[in-house]
Amino acid sequence: MRRLKEGSIECSKAKHEVHNRCAYRLRELCFRNGGIYIKLGQHLGQLEYVVPQEYVHIMRTSMLKRCPVSSYDQVRKVLIKELGGPPEEIFEEFNPEPLASASLAQVHAARTHDEKNVVVKIQHTHLTDTAIADIATVKLLVNGLNWCFPEFDYRWLVDEIRESAPKDFNC
Repeated sequence: MRRLKEGSIECSKAKHEVHNRCAYRLRELCFRNGGIYIKLGQHLGQLEYVVPQEYVHIMRTSMLKRCPVSSYDQVRKVLIKELGGPPEEIFEEFNPEPLASASLAQVHAARTHDEKNVVVKIQHTHLTDTAIADIATVKLLVNGLNWCFPEFDYRWLVDEIRESAPKDFNC
C-alpha cells in the first residue's frame, strides 16, 4: 500500500480490502476467546465515528447473533453455588433452554414456588476466572497497536472495559 498514491481509487480499494480482512480476523478472535472479547467486538461495532466502517459493519452484523451458550450442567452448577440448590429445588419450573444468550451471560425462564414467572440471568462460568487476565491481555494488545501505529490510539477502550468489569462480573 505504501506504493499507492494516498487518496487514489487503488489506495482506497486496498485499504478497504485490508480493513475487511482484518475485521473478519478480529471477529473470529473475539468469538474464539469469548467473554470480554465479544463485549469488546460489540463495542467496536458501535464506534462508527472512530473505527473504519468495515469493522463497524462486521462487528455489528455478527457479534450480537453468535454469542456463547453455557450448558445446562454449567447453569446447574452456578445455581447450586450462587443460590444454594439445584433449579428443581429453587424453582417450581426452570427451562433448561436459554431464552437468549449474550457475551457475558444467558437468561432462562422460570416459575417460583409461589407461581411468579421470572427470568433468571446466569453468568457464563469461565468468565470471572479469566476476567483480570483478559483485561491485561487487551491492554497489552492495545498498547502494542499504539506503539506500532501511533495514529491508532484505542487505549481508552481498556479504561472502559476496566470500569465496566466490576458491574459485569460482580467482582
